[in-house]
Amino acid sequence: MKCFSSIATVGTTLVALGTVMVCSNGALADPLNDRPKPEIPTGTSLQTILDDITVSGPGINVVNNQSKFALFDNTSASGAIGTFVAEIAGFAPENQFGLYSANNPNNKALIFDGPSKPFDQAFITFFDNGDIKVNNDLVATGFGDSFGFYLHTPENNTFYTEDSLNNGNPQALVYQGDNVTELKLDGLDSGTFVDTEFIFAFEDKLFSSTDKDYNDSVVHLSGIKPAAVPEPMTILGSALALGFGGLFKRERSKRQKN
Repeated sequence: MKCFSSIATVGTTLVALGTVMVCSNGALADPLNDRPKPEIPTGTSLQTILDDITVSGPGINVVNNQSKFALFDNTSASGAIGTFVAEIAGFAPENQFGLYSANNPNNKALIFDGPSKPFDQAFITFFDNGDIKVNNDLVATGFGDSFGFYLHTPENNTFYTEDSLNNGNPQALVYQGDNVTELKLDGLDSGTFVDTEFIFAFEDKLFSSTDKDYNDSVVHLSGIKPAAVPEPMTILGSALALGFGGLFKRERSKRQKN
């Protein structure tokens, strides 16, 4: 999250308060990846993978339809469903895909482990006490409201949907449903790719040495929504209001004493 600053001429106390309130947002997780869309090699198999599950509509263009969303919230009262779409990687038998807490990326909830096969499914349940169950097995505790997705590889690398956790590199591409395109996952009935559905496509090697085809782990998630993006001016406004309140109280106190 970028740090937004503002200059006020009301007084030193107010400026300091406003700066602290707004810039403290920089320590939070990044709900958006604010960067240009990574190019993907022409003819990449990721485009073929997505074309193969598209029945009708505009489809999913692997470059033009990339989303900047990096963090998400649960949107369904009954939880989310993960569907394993494809994995074209030498690490396929050992790659691990799951959720991580936006508040603590070390707090992870494993969804797919190792040699998953196309169109395997996992049912993810979010509890109000921060517990997460996958297929009714408790896999994590202490989660906050928002989460991202990760891929852990046998080279002991963990890649995240937040670029900021990958040294600024885009290790994952995200595609949000457009409410028009119709998809069909093998063996399942076809349905509209709605805006509470996302497809995540990961690279499982370091960005500096990878082929950047993003087909190493492709997973479809339904029942989630983008995490809220804080409004910097709203935060600044709150800080200014607090600052003005403090100044007015001091001025009133001075007048009463006089």
